[in-house]
Amino acid sequence: MLKKVPDSQLKNIAVGEEEIILNGPPGNLMGSIELHNKNESKTRIKFLDLKATKSKKTESLNTVPLYINSKLRPGEKRMEHLMLSIDPNTRPGTYENQIDIGGKKRKVTMVVQPTISVAINPTEFTFQGTAPETKHTATFTVVNTGNMPFEIPKVTHVAPLDMDLLCRAFGYGFRYDKEEGFTDTMDHVTRNLKENMPNWANSKVKEAGQVLEPGKSMLVNIEITIPENAKAENDYDLTIRFWEEQVSCSFKSHTTNP
Repeated sequence: MLKKVPDSQLKNIAVGEEEIILNGPPGNLMGSIELHNKNESKTRIKFLDLKATKSKKTESLNTVPLYINSKLRPGEKRMEHLMLSIDPNTRPGTYENQIDIGGKKRKVTMVVQPTISVAINPTEFTFQGTAPETKHTATFTVVNTGNMPFEIPKVTHVAPLDMDLLCRAFGYGFRYDKEEGFTDTMDHVTRNLKENMPNWANSKVKEAGQVLEPGKSMLVNIEITIPENAKAENDYDLTIRFWEEQVSCSFKSHTTNP
């Protein structure tokens, strides 16, 4: 629980003449402030109220606490670092608020930087069936946790990987002719990889092109088609990248006896 410093103590706290500027993304606005304790006793300032202004030149935010957590000895001057976290959906721009300290109002300029941030849930999917041309659809929720609108991207193809591909290729290469040297063995490994590596898997995002506003969410469906040269008896994995997030899909072999 935050405890505000009594107004009687704040009246004897002076602020330096340097302009107070907070700059950064909404979750990590940073700046500095010079404080001077004119009290005759130690004073601890945990936070100050950033109050809205009526300026017509710039926008203002609602009153929020500006965390400082400074402990000053009598007569001490100190430059303190400031950190402020505001609504992550606050649009980019310059905002003007103020603090009231030492009987004086001081302007605080906040420069909110543009941020694209995405949350996806779930991020892992498992499907059954790896026969060529089999279609699977992953449905997940995308949330715009930044402060800029963004467009749902197109994903036209992804690379499936048979996790046992390298093991089988090296096993084949080393067993093909045990009398051969390193170069010939690697040639067999490479040839086996080329023969058994699946093609790109075609994919399609149904919602591609739609714009997602800050703070909003939507369901996104991506259809993935198993490559035509895939083998029904093998398992495959692939990863789809959406900005800083990744969606992982695992495709398990499922064959039935006639």
